Amino acid sequence: MWSFFRRQQIPSDASGRSKGAAVRPRLLKFGQILDGMGDFSDLKHHDAALKFWLPEAVDGALKEISKRNGDSLSEALRQFFAVHCYGLYAFQVMNDDFPGLFKDSSTLFSRRSDDPPPGKKRIDTYWVPELGKNTVPVKVWIPDRIRKDIQTLADHVGIKTSQYVREIVISRMLGHGMLPKRPEMLDAVPLPSAEDWCNGREVPFREATKDVYLQSTGGEIRTLWVDQ
Repeated sequence: MWSFFRRQQIPSDASGRSKGAAVRPRLLKFGQILDGMGDFSDLKHHDAALKFWLPEAVDGALKEISKRNGDSLSEALRQFFAVHCYGLYAFQVMNDDFPGLFKDSSTLFSRRSDDPPPGKKRIDTYWVPELGKNTVPVKVWIPDRIRKDIQTLADHVGIKTSQYVREIVISRMLGHGMLPKRPEMLDAVPLPSAEDWCNGREVPFREATKDVYLQSTGGEIRTLWVDQ
C-alpha cells in the first residue's frame, strides 16, 4: 500500500498526528517504496462497481483507443486507474508478476439464455440510462482496493468520486491542458439522474437500438414473451 493510502487508514491522536508516525521519516529507495504496495494479487478480483459519466467526445476517444490497444473499455479504465493511483512503474511490475491482471474475467459477461414458454416467442428490447445532453453513463467493475484508493484521493482534494474519476479519464485521453479551458466539446448538461447514476440510485432509462446498447456499459435488456 502506498504510504499516502496507508496514512489515511491510521487513526490520529488528539494532536492530529498519526499514531505510530515517525517524527523524521527515513528516505527510502524506490524498491522499498514499491514493497509498501504489499501483496497486490487482490487486484485480479474486479468486484467493486464504479459508476460515473463522460462527455460523448471523451467516451468516443476512450472506446477508440481501447479498440486500438485490443482492450475492452473496462480493461482500459482499470489500467488508467491503476497507473493513476500507483504509478507506471508499479503498474508494469504488477503486470509482470500477474499477466492479465486487469483483463476481463471470462465469466463476467456470461448470460444464460432462457428457453421460451410453450407457444411463446422472445422479444428483447434494449435500454440505456437517460442522464442528459452530452452525458454518457459508464459502469465499470474494478478491484475493491482501487475503488477505495480512488475514494481516498477524491476525499483528499475535496471533490466527489465521480467527478474525480471523470477528470482522470479526460486528462488521460485529452491531456491536462483540456481541463482548465473546458472547451465546448466537453460541455455537458447532466440531468439530476446523472448524479443518481453515480451514487447507485435508480435512474430513468430510454429505449435504444441494439447497437447503442452494445456501446453502453450501463444498458440493460428487457425481455417479453409474446404469443407466436
